[in-house]
Amino acid sequence: MRIFIQPCELLLFRTGHPFNAGENHYADTLFPPTPETLQGALRATIASYWNPDKSLAEVFQEPELVALIGDQDHYGRFSITGIAPGRLSKNAALTSSVERLFPMPTHFLTEEGEEKQPVRLQPRPHNAAIASNLPDTMQLLYPDRAVQGKLELLRGWLTEQSLLKVLRGQEAIERSEVIDPATLYIYELRQGIGIHNQSKTTAEGQFYQTRMIRMNHRSEDPFIYGFVVDIRLQQITSQGTALPNQFIADELTQPLLRLPDQGWMILGGERRAAHFEVILPSSGSSASVEQYSTGNLLYLATAAAFAHGWQPQTWPTQAPIAVAMERYQPIGGWQLNPAHNAGKSKTLRRCVPAGSVYFFKSPIPKLSPFTDYGSQIGYGITYSGDYAQ
Repeated sequence: MRIFIQPCELLLFRTGHPFNAGENHYADTLFPPTPETLQGALRATIASYWNPDKSLAEVFQEPELVALIGDQDHYGRFSITGIAPGRLSKNAALTSSVERLFPMPTHFLTEEGEEKQPVRLQPRPHNAAIASNLPDTMQLLYPDRAVQGKLELLRGWLTEQSLLKVLRGQEAIERSEVIDPATLYIYELRQGIGIHNQSKTTAEGQFYQTRMIRMNHRSEDPFIYGFVVDIRLQQITSQGTALPNQFIADELTQPLLRLPDQGWMILGGERRAAHFEVILPSSGSSASVEQYSTGNLLYLATAAAFAHGWQPQTWPTQAPIAVAMERYQPIGGWQLNPAHNAGKSKTLRRCVPAGSVYFFKSPIPKLSPFTDYGSQIGYGITYSGDYAQ
């Protein structure tokens, strides 16, 4: 079941940095929202539509719902198999025209201050003239063409068709195919003052500032921007045990979850409103990034949390010969308790950011999800590709 979420207000997706009253005056936001944020919003939405006459605390006492989407301790049969920003043409029907957008792969760079074609990094064997502390099994990454200036990361988003060109490894992408982040959203600053709950008066010294996100900020833009999420339900054994990565027929998911074709939901910090709509399966024959099951390159479409930094607990097949990634992304979260307004912080993890690329010496089967944590809720969603050797 694919859902398109369209924000209707400013959004706040908190970072992993602390923001305690009286200790810090600035709260930053990030884009896109992490799997932690989206899974919580979607599971709460499903629960609210399950039985509108009951509160969330009462609904989560029903065994049938808990078996499907879990509770604060587990996820039940609920699985997120795809997360991406998306766009919809304002003049098109929703049924098959939502286009997913993906973070720029980290092995694509650009020359600083230049509007030239992107530069692709590729692994190459060790050069005797270069000294390195890398193990002999690892290779350095080199530009695929001569460059004159300093290289920097290429920021932006790719459509699914452009990402397919990248994953095939042989086709070049044009600079015009890279979508500027400012097309999807802009930042806006908001100020606030802390309030005493009992007296409802302002709290001295608790003035704060928040950076928030506004999507669909350009009225002349031909697209509506939002988020595309794929939800599946795991199959179960005769004993009621869920089977990882084995799912029921997609057309059965929506009826089992009792989710309407469209409705309203709460998204992100400060409980901002968003509209969701279930997308009908596309009848088109356009290629998708999911079609490739093997390759010598793995692209992370969402962040992954590993036991050993950028490395998983164990490599399923072979270790990579090179990796292109930025610094770690800290991801935490807040675990709500449906019975009352309290909760607790989730463990803050240093994650490999979305857009990272792992290069292998020979083809390997697609590892999705490729993560040691959060495999059910959208961490470590990967797509296979190839690079020229």
